[in-house]
Parts: sequence; structure tokens; C-alpha cells
Amino acid sequence: MAAKIFDVAHRANVSVSTVSNYLNRRLERMAPATQARVQRAISELAFSPSRVARQLKTGQSDIIGLVVPSVANPFFGQLAMAIQTAAQARGYQTLLYNTRRDAGSELAIARELAAFGVRGLITGSAPLNEQHASALADCGLAVVAFDARARNLQDDRVDVVSLDNGAAMALAVGHLVELGHRRIVYVTAPTRTASRTGRLAGFQQAVALHGLEAEASIHEIMVAGDSHGDDMIAELGRSAAGNIAAINSRPTAVVAMNDILAIGLSAGFREVGLRIPDALSLVGIDDLFLASLGNPPLTTVRQPLGQMAEAAIESIVARLEGRSPGPRNYIFAPELVVRQSTAGPT
Repeated sequence: MAAKIFDVAHRANVSVSTVSNYLNRRLERMAPATQARVQRAISELAFSPSRVARQLKTGQSDIIGLVVPSVANPFFGQLAMAIQTAAQARGYQTLLYNTRRDAGSELAIARELAAFGVRGLITGSAPLNEQHASALADCGLAVVAFDARARNLQDDRVDVVSLDNGAAMALAVGHLVELGHRRIVYVTAPTRTASRTGRLAGFQQAVALHGLEAEASIHEIMVAGDSHGDDMIAELGRSAAGNIAAINSRPTAVVAMNDILAIGLSAGFREVGLRIPDALSLVGIDDLFLASLGNPPLTTVRQPLGQMAEAAIESIVARLEGRSPGPRNYIFAPELVVRQSTAGPT
């Protein structure tokens, strides 16, 4: 016979209400030792609480919403997996939505989630501004903005998790300069998101730092309409390679705004007869699993996605459990990963 909540209380030598408080994460007045006894009893008895019954009783769900632009972009697939892993470790599940960065769709999703008792939302989707962030929080959700600029979000109900994009560009450009490159081109899509804006600014700062203003350049690929190109970035890079190859005084090195764009560029350069790194060095950003499988393996700047996902979930859970110290801004340091796509200019 399946264990009941009364069995757990008896095994842990606590009251049924204590077990209920533990299951519903009302932990602010529960001693760590008591929490450990209850969890041990749950594990020993293989107790599985009814989620339906708990939601009917509390009006709250153990689901955290996650909205991303498109899992057709492998970065967001890896992010979703990392967040799901971190959430499950704390007893939560995630519900994934693709929004193509449409703010209206994202707000409608937030309202729908709140209506079903979901209390937390991680957004890595719409270009986030103060008004939109506040609208999401107005739905009654604990909100974490992934890929946002902390200084632009003043709503105390919204936490931020982001890469230090300026530092990422400093690493990429600095590595190429150390190898002897000066004609460096940065390839990016339209800068409507926080990370793209931050990386563009970081590239410009790195160029100025190394005195490359007369030699470095920026190549912006065109994306149709209001699209951000999330599900076609690789193909856009492939198409852009020919234009870059045709530049007078062709660059000796390329920095791509992310790994998927870099992989597309690499394919395009091969098609026009330019070998990497013999003719061009190439650097990406993200360190997706695909980066090490490229031909050649891609030098890139790593985002610590596992740590960033942990921070996002911890922020949500802390707010849901009433122990958040206030708005949190997590800015993570990048790491240069050198592989075979970079070498000195020839």
C-alpha cells in the first residue's frame, strides 16, 4: 500500500502539519534538522504526494514557467535543460514555451500560467524593458530575467541573471590580438537584445583598448522584418561568409556574436575556399556542445550555463519561500576556451 502523509509524520516523529508545511515549502520557521528528518522519511517510504490534491488545497503549483525565443536555436535548448535540472533538484518542474521574442505572447503566457497557479517565470525571450518586466510581475509571478541588463530594470520584483558580455568580448578580442591579428571583424545580428547590445559595446571597447579603430570593423547581418533570426542564425552566418570574404583588405579574424553564427560562418568560409584558421581565425561565444565538434573545433567564450541556471532557480525558489533578500543581479564571468579555429595571421 502506498505511504500516506500520516506515515511520513510518524516515521519523522513530527506532526502532519509539519509534513504539509515541508511539502508546500513553508520552511521559514522549520529547523534544518526537522527538514532533514522529513525528507529522510519521504525517501525511506517512497512517499509521493498528490500534486493535484496539493494544488487544489493551496491554489499553487510546483511548476516554473520558462519562456525562450526558439529551441531551434541550440543555445536555448541547452539553457532549458540546465534550468530543468536545477528546478528538479529543488522539487520543481518546468513548463517550456517558445515565443519568438514577442512581448505580447509572453505576457499572455504569464497570465495563463498565473491562472493555473504557477508562481514563477524565467524569461529569456522578449527584449526586456522596465514596462514589460513590471507587467510580467503584475501577473503575480516571481520573475527572473535571463539575458537582461541589470541597470535597466529597476523593479524590485524582478531578478536578473546575465553573462558579463563586455568581458566576453574583451577575452575574444584580446586572444586574437595576442595572436597578432588587427583586422578583426565582429559579425552580429540586429542589436535588439541585451546580450547583442552588450557584446557590440564590448567589441567597440576592446577595439579602442587595443588601438584597432582604423582596422577593426562590424558586419551586421540582415534579418527580415521584426525577426531576431533565432531559428536561422546558422544559415544567416553561412550566407554572410561570402560577403566578408569579398571585403577589400579582408579581415584576418572574425568574432561571431554566438557559436551558432560562428558555425554557420565556418561552413560558408569553407564553401568559398577559405580554410580556418589558415585563412581566417574564428571565435564564437557560448561554448555550446556543438562548438567542440566543428571542423575545426571552435575557439569560443564560455557561458557558465549550469551556474546561471542554478542562480535563476535559486532566485525563484527564494522568492516563493519568502526568503529573498530583495532584487538580485547575478552577472557571471565568461571563460576563454581555446581550440583549433584560431592561429596567428599568415
